[in-house]
Amino acid sequence: MAITKILPVRGQLKGCLDYAANPQKTEYLNTADMQRLMNYTQNGDKTEHQLYVSGFNCDPQNAYYLMQATKRRWGKPLDSGNVGYHIIQSFKPGEATPDQVYEIGCEFARRFLEDRFECTVSTHLDKGHLHNHIVVNSVSFMDGRMFRNDFTTYYKGIRAVSDELCRENRLSVVETDGHGKSYGEWKHEKEGTPTLRGMVKADVEMAMASADSFAGFIAELQKMGYEVKYGPQVAHITVRHKDAKKNVRLDRLDAHYSEAALREYFEKLRELPPEWRREYKQQTSPKPPRWRPKAAYKPMQRRARYRGHVPVKCGKITGFMACYYHYCALLRKSYRGKVSRRSYHLLREDFIKFNRYRQQCDLIWEQKITTVNELLTYKERLQTAYGDLTAQRKALYRAKNIPYSPERLEQIQALTARIRALRREIGICAKIEADCESVTDKVVKVRQMEQIRGTERSEVGEADSHYELI
Repeated sequence: MAITKILPVRGQLKGCLDYAANPQKTEYLNTADMQRLMNYTQNGDKTEHQLYVSGFNCDPQNAYYLMQATKRRWGKPLDSGNVGYHIIQSFKPGEATPDQVYEIGCEFARRFLEDRFECTVSTHLDKGHLHNHIVVNSVSFMDGRMFRNDFTTYYKGIRAVSDELCRENRLSVVETDGHGKSYGEWKHEKEGTPTLRGMVKADVEMAMASADSFAGFIAELQKMGYEVKYGPQVAHITVRHKDAKKNVRLDRLDAHYSEAALREYFEKLRELPPEWRREYKQQTSPKPPRWRPKAAYKPMQRRARYRGHVPVKCGKITGFMACYYHYCALLRKSYRGKVSRRSYHLLREDFIKFNRYRQQCDLIWEQKITTVNELLTYKERLQTAYGDLTAQRKALYRAKNIPYSPERLEQIQALTARIRALRREIGICAKIEADCESVTDKVVKVRQMEQIRGTERSEVGEADSHYELI
């Protein structure tokens, strides 16, 4: 298995070439057994060795000067921009021999680079894994064109040739479905915060745990508010929540979520005895998403008594302020699993927007905004101030009679900072104006759901007590 990556070389190409051809990293001792190795370490006699360094279209010892000569011939910059490229090809520990790794690196250079570019191939043996360093000139000696480092070059060139050579040498290859992660999704997973795909995956897991058949699985997803598309006329099973804007393919979340895999899973589940089904579900369930909340940490609570008169009285919070405070608290509560299942599915789409609601809540608290009219008045005041500051900055930019000075630059920078802060607050006000109705409705719905839940629990408790009396 070979993992490849390409790095641009900026500034000094000679340093990269010297590192790749370092004898301390490329030297391999021809020792057949441990005794010969011990003799070598304890004896100062000369030992046979070979260096895994080769040059293609250039002599490896004079590679730097030949690459610079190519740049001069075609009129390219010598020490600015991308002067070269550094391709690294790393192999799985213990899977290949040094000779095999070296030959794969040389064959890679022949197939991918030899017809147009000068390059050196060096196999490093100083780490736990064998790896090749391939240093390529950024300018072609054939036509003077620059090496293109883009998506196509990597996946259809470097990655494809490397995987082909690994298969020819019977080495493992990293197989992918061709779909990577976006930066936002990668960041959310790294920080452990919820994502839309992660929440869909958690709901699918919940539906699989609750259902005993494929039809029951579909019914559970529909109860959660999902629209499910499946069947012989549908290529891939997809789901879309009623509050979402696009469909999500389940097999993109995990290969176990394809329609064929799900049907096979429930068929095997149905053949098992009831006492074995729970164990089977645990063994076949995929790894849960990283964002799934853990048990909340409960700090030590201490009580203290205050004697005397309290100097400050806290007024009652009303309007927007109370609504947003309550909604942020509901989101935290729902994320920790302390609300009913219906309330959870009502609020789950807003987990990702928690920082947005928190910013709105902070602004409402700082400005003591309680009504829509107060919000609109404050927003209008901000827009007026924004227009005045923008006009002042424009006047400083266009003042031809005023000579350029550090004082003038400081004035422009100060105005820019104030404009940026105003623009941010105006944007938050616009978001509050757009979200306030939805937030209010969800708070009312959650209250109603929790009241229904409390009523159902009390009825169940009364029934249980009645049976105990009987």
